[in-house]
Amino acid sequence: MSTGGTAIPVIDISGAASLDAASEQIDAACRGIGFFAVTGHRVAGELLEGVLTVTREFFAQPLAHKNSLAIESSDHHRGYAGVEGELLEPGLRADYKETMDFGPEIPLGDPRRSPLEGPNQWPDLPGFRAAVEAYQEAVLDAAKRLLRLIAQALELEPSFFDERFGRPLVGTRLIRYPTVSEPLPDQLGCGAHSDYGCITLLLTDGAPGLQLADIDRRWHDVVAPADSFIINLGDMLARWTNDRYRATVHRVQSPRTADRYSVPTFVNPSYDTVVECLPGCLGEGEQPKYPPTTSGAYLQSRFDETFAYRQ
Repeated sequence: MSTGGTAIPVIDISGAASLDAASEQIDAACRGIGFFAVTGHRVAGELLEGVLTVTREFFAQPLAHKNSLAIESSDHHRGYAGVEGELLEPGLRADYKETMDFGPEIPLGDPRRSPLEGPNQWPDLPGFRAAVEAYQEAVLDAAKRLLRLIAQALELEPSFFDERFGRPLVGTRLIRYPTVSEPLPDQLGCGAHSDYGCITLLLTDGAPGLQLADIDRRWHDVVAPADSFIINLGDMLARWTNDRYRATVHRVQSPRTADRYSVPTFVNPSYDTVVECLPGCLGEGEQPKYPPTTSGAYLQSRFDETFAYRQ
């Protein structure tokens, strides 16, 4: 049960105000609630509205068309997954949502291609691909600026993440949460989970449903300004910081009156980047909580756990 709405911290990353102040605000949010919203992200309003428009158009297509782009047909996690195609909270029914996953378009023959990169499956909808690709490129630019502020917050060189995200693993997901008049007691639109990767930049249509858990596992509705990005941290950044920064557990309640649409973009290090505890995140006498891993290996293991098509 939710205890009410939580207005998460809102941070201006435009540079119009002090970037030192923005970095300090980010540090406080990452150590605390684990969620914040950013304004001044420089992603144009027409790109925000454009990607939400094509998201609605895609999910309104006949099921046969959507199934022709099934994620099972991709060996690098690109395509459509229908309702109950993903289970994020063990013990509950699979999530009541449908999704469509994209990433940067990379040919199969590219010698630098990792197992989590490749070509997308594009629906036959006028303007769809252009809208998604323009949006994804702009969001990635915003994410890189945000990562520089996170590095500064961690008292690292602002360029620390630049090389480690030289060829980032980026996933943009379109999501539709169908209206449910009487939700089942053991099913959510999206089950409780923390994100797998480093940072997530979430665009929503403004409809309620997203909730975060505090440290006492009480649920709070997330409230953020229109046209902002909701930012949350993933398990990979928590591992890097030895849990100094929180990968906050969150979920989505199924909407009751109208379908809910959202577009998260997951921004993760390059495939072979080693993720291990940063020396500055170890207190006196502390030991790393997690063994070293690589970005690609960790992400693949998490996909294998949660997607029905990979079982």
